[in-house]
Amino acid sequence: MAERQNIFDRDVDRAWRAFRAHLADHVAAMHDDDGLVLEPLAEESGGPAGPCVQFYAWGDGQVRCEVPSNTHLADDRRLQPGDEALLQELGWQPPSRGPEDPEDTGSPAFWLDRPSSWADQLADIAVTVLRRIWGVPHPLFLRSETFGADHTPVFEPPTPSIEERTRKSAVALAVEPTGEEHIRELIEATMQDRIGESPTWDEDGDLVLRVGGVLLFVGVGPGGTTVDLFAPVVHSITGRTRAAEVVADLNRRWPHLKFVLVDDRVAVVNHLAAIPFVPAHLLAALDRLAAFLEDLDPQFATHLGGVLLRESENPDMSDPFDEPEWTPDVEDDLPPALLALRDHHLEGSSGVPVRTVAAIGEWEPARLQQFLDLSTEQQIGWTSESLDRAVAGDDDGVFEADSKALEWELTIRSLTKALEYMERSTDGPSRRASSPRPAVGEQPALFDNPDEPTLFDGSGE
Repeated sequence: MAERQNIFDRDVDRAWRAFRAHLADHVAAMHDDDGLVLEPLAEESGGPAGPCVQFYAWGDGQVRCEVPSNTHLADDRRLQPGDEALLQELGWQPPSRGPEDPEDTGSPAFWLDRPSSWADQLADIAVTVLRRIWGVPHPLFLRSETFGADHTPVFEPPTPSIEERTRKSAVALAVEPTGEEHIRELIEATMQDRIGESPTWDEDGDLVLRVGGVLLFVGVGPGGTTVDLFAPVVHSITGRTRAAEVVADLNRRWPHLKFVLVDDRVAVVNHLAAIPFVPAHLLAALDRLAAFLEDLDPQFATHLGGVLLRESENPDMSDPFDEPEWTPDVEDDLPPALLALRDHHLEGSSGVPVRTVAAIGEWEPARLQQFLDLSTEQQIGWTSESLDRAVAGDDDGVFEADSKALEWELTIRSLTKALEYMERSTDGPSRRASSPRPAVGEQPALFDNPDEPTLFDGSGE
């Protein structure tokens, strides 16, 4: 099954590689005053510019590449701190003037200047931004606009090869299914066309894929009226109010997906009409889900206050929410350093300095994250234990379990604050910060003058 999903991933990666090569050729051929804009196909810009990547040729063989800053973006498409950090890691210079500054005093966008001979690098960086920041699942979901002095041809994304067109034409445009079993046959035929062989169904009647280490289920909805895609991503969430706010933000940022909070778990779902059944709709939905799932990391779960659900937790494709039975004596097997941190919160004590927490975790974010995951499991376990003891009429036991749950809840808060502190601070005595990427070869220096033409000048009127 993993091999079949690898084929699915490789199909998307192959399309992006072809797009990147075509984009590099176009950028290399650009002349002064030529421009190119790439933006998500379904994007409805709510700001002066909207999500995009732009190229502008100027300065005798130089090409400027730009990504809009939050000044130009609607609230639901604003760059998050992690997005801005990724841009700067990739080499983008931050905006050097604000919305109220004169247009000749700097650049209002993230910008990057390179000679046109570095077109391969520019294309590679642009594709990274399109996929990881703007969430474009496939080059087919891009819109392009070429402008300038007509020195270079209009940019047109690569079209499928003859072999691909022949293969895709074998799938019907739309089918009226005769029942639920027929819908499953259509789903299977569509996936077989995409991954090259017949997929396998689980005992619940769902097709199971693996994307980015996460299980993705494809099945038929109640009554046979929908095709349902379901991927559980986070479990053991401790703060539902905070998680609900994050889920609402995710639904704004990914308008073609639906994030749901059920009890202490978050899943991403998509419901497609099954009557008629349209294979292209299913494939497009899978591409969008894959684009999201492939970028999941533990930090995403931390933001929700839970634990990331990875495929490795379910090697036999069992129920993805089945967890090992928790018992109070599990606490005895926890790392001594974590128990020492927990002891700082005995009897409801709080206010442990973040540097103390970071030091207990040896200033290692990965170790603190491990402690956070274990603490979350303990807090959930003791909360459930309290309910069980209440049902049994054990009032003393309820008090003990509630006290334990509170200790672990306070420990979770301390660990979360320490992780956030380490993200924005580098003054720890032994913190192991990521080293910047080394320069490759004799790369020409960047222009250090952001006062030159920018595609965003005048767009904020």
